[in-house]
Amino acid sequence: MQENTNSSKLGDILKKNGGYITRRQVDQNGIQSWFLTDFVRKENLEKLAAGFYAKPDWIADDFLVFQYKYPKFIFSYESALYLLNLADSLPQTFEVTGPKNYRPFSPKENIAIIHTDYKKETYELGIAEVETNLGNKVLAYNAEKTVCDLIRRSEKIDSEIYTKALYNYSKLKNKNPSRLIEYAKIMGIQKKVYDTMMVVLNEL
Repeated sequence: MQENTNSSKLGDILKKNGGYITRRQVDQNGIQSWFLTDFVRKENLEKLAAGFYAKPDWIADDFLVFQYKYPKFIFSYESALYLLNLADSLPQTFEVTGPKNYRPFSPKENIAIIHTDYKKETYELGIAEVETNLGNKVLAYNAEKTVCDLIRRSEKIDSEIYTKALYNYSKLKNKNPSRLIEYAKIMGIQKKVYDTMMVVLNEL
């Protein structure tokens, strides 16, 4: 009886997710791991990462799978711009920010462009849940934090991407200038952000 109940729960999770299921979700529902192992076998699910399984016809969401594998990485810079619709093109490589001492793989593997934030306050600042183009939810920095990051490292950002991102942000209906200045103050770049955005706004 319990096996049927758990199998039904797993089926509901798979359906709700649109074709994938994770070990974390199974644990959160209080279901023992061996039920998942049996469910994966019976449903012929494919293993996309440790603890992440999907139906063969599931359209793989690389953003979702990547963040499941490396949960402390927050999508930032160009990846955040894309997720926030502040950039048109999909970056060739994921760009993420992680906390200090978090290096789950070697930089030589070229899996992602990694930024490290050594301050817990600024690493956690502006984390938001956003939807990928496939409708799945992942964590990325919000528009204001992303703009602050870009301005802080403006000399290292592609000029075309930088200019277009700030222009697109300035045209957002739901932009939050007060939050932008608040973040800039916390990050110690208040004057630079204010001066930069004044130039952008004057050019509209």
